[in-house]
Amino acid sequence: MNNQQSWDQEYQKSKLITQSHKPQKDFLRFIKWIKNNKHIDLYSDITVLDLGCGVGRNSFYMADNYDATVHGYDFSSDAIEKANNIHGHELVTFTERNIGKPFPLDDNSIDIILDVTASNALNEFERGIYLKECGRVLKPGGYMYVRTLAREGDKNAQKMIKEFPGPDYDTYKHPQLGVTERIFSGPDFKEMYNQHLEVVRMERKTGYQTFGKQSYKRNYWNVYLKSKE
Repeated sequence: MNNQQSWDQEYQKSKLITQSHKPQKDFLRFIKWIKNNKHIDLYSDITVLDLGCGVGRNSFYMADNYDATVHGYDFSSDAIEKANNIHGHELVTFTERNIGKPFPLDDNSIDIILDVTASNALNEFERGIYLKECGRVLKPGGYMYVRTLAREGDKNAQKMIKEFPGPDYDTYKHPQLGVTERIFSGPDFKEMYNQHLEVVRMERKTGYQTFGKQSYKRNYWNVYLKSKE
């Protein structure tokens, strides 16, 4: 079973993904930061790209609160079906698409890119395409938010890499879900992403991930990036 099939199965019968339809809290903090620092006028008919949109809760929030035009991509057909049924909006287009393949978008056409714990499912080849495409489509003065798994301080992730190693560097294959995920050290993330974008803020945060009836402590990077001008 490949990653796409595993995530389809997860959306059909969730063991890991949150069932909440409220926008993700760290994403909301990013939007508040954009707004308070006046980096982008959120009410200026902006265009948002939501990578790994899931059931569309963050996409819907941007359209409903800021009249943003939103492109939501997810490689799970079940996620896209749920997104259209639950969070459909006239300003949002949800599309089944692998974010590790070229985006059908013009250069410099996106004001804000969202990647809320999505790209960690990509392999290294796909990640290279994803990074180039994010740098290509983001407008000068545009911003990107990435929430991804952190290596530092996460004993569970380090144990998974040791016991269930994946095919690429710092990856593991989840023994119950069958999905392959990448975790990042801070220096590795900066080195990789700064080739196409500019990291302007990066903080590590501890959260909890529930699998079945058990809760696991996880560490995440919340990263704010801007276009290279």
